Amino acid sequence: MSKLENKVLQSLKWKKNPQYCAKRLGISVSEYNLIKDKINQKLNNQTSKYVNLEKGEIKIDTFTNHEPKSPEEIIKILNIDTNEWKLSSYWNKQVENGWRISALVTKIKDNDEIVFKHLLDNWKPKKNYITDFGKKSDKSLPRVCGIMSLQDIHFGKEGNNTIDLDFEAAVEDLIQRASMSHRIEVLYFVIGGDLINMDTFNGTTTSGTLLDNSMKATDAYIQAFDCMHWAIVNLASYCDKLKVVYLPGNHDRLSSFHLAHALSKSIDSLRIDWDIEYAERKAYRWGDNFNAFEHGDVKSKSTPLVYATEFPDIWGKTKFRTLFTGHYHQNRKVEYLSKSEEIGFVHKTLPSLSKTDYYHYHNKYVGNRRSAILELQSFTKGTICELVYSL
Repeated sequence: MSKLENKVLQSLKWKKNPQYCAKRLGISVSEYNLIKDKINQKLNNQTSKYVNLEKGEIKIDTFTNHEPKSPEEIIKILNIDTNEWKLSSYWNKQVENGWRISALVTKIKDNDEIVFKHLLDNWKPKKNYITDFGKKSDKSLPRVCGIMSLQDIHFGKEGNNTIDLDFEAAVEDLIQRASMSHRIEVLYFVIGGDLINMDTFNGTTTSGTLLDNSMKATDAYIQAFDCMHWAIVNLASYCDKLKVVYLPGNHDRLSSFHLAHALSKSIDSLRIDWDIEYAERKAYRWGDNFNAFEHGDVKSKSTPLVYATEFPDIWGKTKFRTLFTGHYHQNRKVEYLSKSEEIGFVHKTLPSLSKTDYYHYHNKYVGNRRSAILELQSFTKGTICELVYSL
């Protein structure tokens, strides 16, 4: 190859038009194109094939003067007859004189096999992961409603190195103990409420508050998703109906919604009801029980009135009304009683499994017991039991 041809070959890496390259090399456009075509012809002739008739495969090595950007471009360069062959895999590597392409081409199978494979590839069964590894409901036991609101997990927070194991241990302990003595007709399982410590790539809350984190936001999301997926599949095998309730928290308003939505698409079962609507207050009725949920980061002296106004129908049909919140990482109960001391409203702030970080230390939020609670309710008598798991 002459010195001028080498210069033209090098110019191919500039990825400029022929006018620019010819002017820079000090030659005419027609001369440049003539040498370029000559080089391309040489490169395209440097093609080797290895044919395996038994497997119906051809391995092809060739060179080109530019980097292929798509499988379609590879097929065109290799001149593959797509009616008989298909491109199974390929890789590109830049070398001194251009790009080396290695490809594996396989023989297309008979039409019947193609149709059958197409049916298999496009058959999408329901993703029902509910298995029999847990205790099934015993209908001879007294029926109850269960409330498991494990807010403030804070996946990704500094110091929470074992939070995934702590969470799974808590869920397994509580649900097994409850199912031994009761038939759980409905189990409300709350996800969200500061499930993830951060909500941005910068490691801050939704509003931009800086945090002490132990991992990237993406890693925290994955850890949270895996734990919630495991918990939902596990819990659904211990109850007749699992109600998954999403609540936004002040740390992860956007990320937790994405996570709840993804979970609802990955698990499909008639035994699970999903409420992943973005709402900061939610309430449900089971028998004489009014169960309300929110994160708890917004204070108000008129909280009972807010729920009576927003959910008047189920409020008026129930006797035992409870609000479950988190946010403060402590176990606290405030009761609002009527004159009869029978029909009132109870606000329960639930504890957290999360460890204390600098923020809690700085504000003297220390000494709280790391724990999780599963509440059981009678259809007509309200709360009958609270099971506690402590670390």
